[in-house]
Amino acid sequence: MKNPKLETTPSSVQSCEFLTWSDFAVDDDATFWSKETMYYMHSDEERGHFTKDEVDEAIEESQEVKK
Repeated sequence: MKNPKLETTPSSVQSCEFLTWSDFAVDDDATFWSKETMYYMHSDEERGHFTKDEVDEAIEESQEVKK
């Protein structure tokens, strides 16, 4: 079961900072159970887990906020 995508603006976006891949880490347990690499945000683990595509989308959206 996947957690919902980022539905609120992360604090890093609110402060006009871009999200990058370094803001995310692989969760080995979630990856094992989902059979797909799953990521979480270091700064806000309560947001749940994200797929590679969801991380890419969140990074792209954070960059669009700045434009």
